[in-house]
Amino acid sequence: LVGSGCLDMEACAALEDNYTAVILRFFEGDVPMMICSGDTVSGTKKRESQSEAFTASPFTYAFAPFPLAEEGVYFFDQPSLQFSVNKDSANLEMSDEFMRFLITPEELKNMSDIKRLLSPARDLSLEGIYASFGEVPKEMVVESQNIGLLDAPVVQFRLAANAVIEGSMTVDEAIANFGKFEK
Repeated sequence: LVGSGCLDMEACAALEDNYTAVILRFFEGDVPMMICSGDTVSGTKKRESQSEAFTASPFTYAFAPFPLAEEGVYFFDQPSLQFSVNKDSANLEMSDEFMRFLITPEELKNMSDIKRLLSPARDLSLEGIYASFGEVPKEMVVESQNIGLLDAPVVQFRLAANAVIEGSMTVDEAIANFGKFEK
């Protein structure tokens, strides 16, 4: 992407808050495409109202995988384990019921549509802005626990991309080291 002129590294480096700034620039219309992970997508809904351009002329958008290999797109699937309950809680039964509620198809869709969270469901057709990820062929879905990633795939991807962009590794070296990068 850098070599073909699709990424302007100087413009990226100039962003002081690249999380909020890239989302707002996307809504302003001067960033036609942004490469991001689910953590960035989850911030889009709450930033729509911060963009004058988007508020004046709202548009529909979705997030889609893009080809990174000759075979097509890959989807790095990593579960989000961000709910915890104290094992000694006096309310374990209530916590269990709440979790059963959260994993109903309706609530998984709500989490996707409202919070922009990619749910742990296998059927991603319910996922609103993530629906196209449900079209990735099963053989192109890489589950992080099956390849021994200690970090989230997005962390490894960012470290690999930075190594290539900075010139400290070739693309082949970054691929060979994927999953082994240290922060």
